[in-house]
Amino acid sequence: MKAVFTPEQNQEFQRRADAVCAAMRAAGLRQLVLTDTDNLFYLTGATFDALERPFFLIVGADGGRQLVVPALELDHLGKAWGAQDSVSTYREYPAPAGETWHDALLGKGLLQPGFAFEPSLPMSMARMLLDAGGEPHELMEGIRIIKSAWEIAAIERAAHYADWGVRQILRNASEGALVAETFTPGQALSRKIIRETPDWDPVATRIICGAWPAPLSAEPHAIPRLDMTLNEGPHVAMVLTRVNGYAAESERTFFTTRPDPRERELFHLLEAARERAFSLVRPGMHCAELDWQVNRFLAGCGYAGDSVRLHRCGHGFGLGNHEPPWIAEGSEHVLQENMVISIEPGIYLAGEGGYRHSDTVLVTANGYRCLTKAPIRLSELVLGRPRLRHRLQRSLVRNALNL
Repeated sequence: MKAVFTPEQNQEFQRRADAVCAAMRAAGLRQLVLTDTDNLFYLTGATFDALERPFFLIVGADGGRQLVVPALELDHLGKAWGAQDSVSTYREYPAPAGETWHDALLGKGLLQPGFAFEPSLPMSMARMLLDAGGEPHELMEGIRIIKSAWEIAAIERAAHYADWGVRQILRNASEGALVAETFTPGQALSRKIIRETPDWDPVATRIICGAWPAPLSAEPHAIPRLDMTLNEGPHVAMVLTRVNGYAAESERTFFTTRPDPRERELFHLLEAARERAFSLVRPGMHCAELDWQVNRFLAGCGYAGDSVRLHRCGHGFGLGNHEPPWIAEGSEHVLQENMVISIEPGIYLAGEGGYRHSDTVLVTANGYRCLTKAPIRLSELVLGRPRLRHRLQRSLVRNALNL
């Protein structure tokens, strides 16, 4: 299998290769061993599911490259940018002695003394590389954290699909709707992405699309049951997309019944916290300061401590939905132009529900540009009673899922 890269893709991969080599030379490194699937995708464009068969990319400060891959994947790795003619293989797992991945990696003179490797490696693998004379070194984060114009366009495309999913959730939701009804747009979203994405890659594409009903919306990482219903309180529509390797998210708090005065007050407090966070987004802003400012604002309104606010103000996007920079009080990151982050201050009240909008945001030279454009105002996010199409949809979903 051979990949065909466009001139723009070749230029982008060359830019990344040059950046890694420059960073290695600046750090005094001669070799860097990478095995994280996202880092390999970032530098080669190759996708794979490693499972128990690790893949390695050895990068030299002079620009040289060597891949070590399972023999089963040799032809498949022909799609890797910049490494087609320098690939070593090892036998299928579990391999006989002398033909394992560590024999291929360590026993063929591929590694030079003092090589570096990713500090995120599993302990067993890291110990083996330490014993071979390597040292952990975090190099890729500083390179990946700033996005090129090509990457920004890819993230903006993922943000467009995330918005589309949120709008479909809001279209499907109504008072008494099943959670299952809010997950069905995920199928349509997947089909839309496949139809509209040139060279669609299923390994580098995934989506989460659904609504978290009150009061479970106060637990954003819990998983709602399909038979739960959307009744009183704040619900949160969540759509996380990764399209051909690049991620974004769009999330909105909404209601299926008329919010009472307290719920309206909390929604408007969410809006105010969000506006405050956006006002702080600019190059040079310390991420810890941004989060602290929003925390201080919410505390001044009576919402402080982990019992009512559990969520940092945001995080970065790139190849994953959660990656640096971290917009949190303990972060050491500073915002820079062409970082892509989320802005998502949240208020979570146990037994009542959560209030959170989440947007995908590009840091620009003078501030920011919001890449997500789903509805944000309360008037747009109170949905009301079901219509005939909602009742028909509910019946079909109940029958299909035997609920």
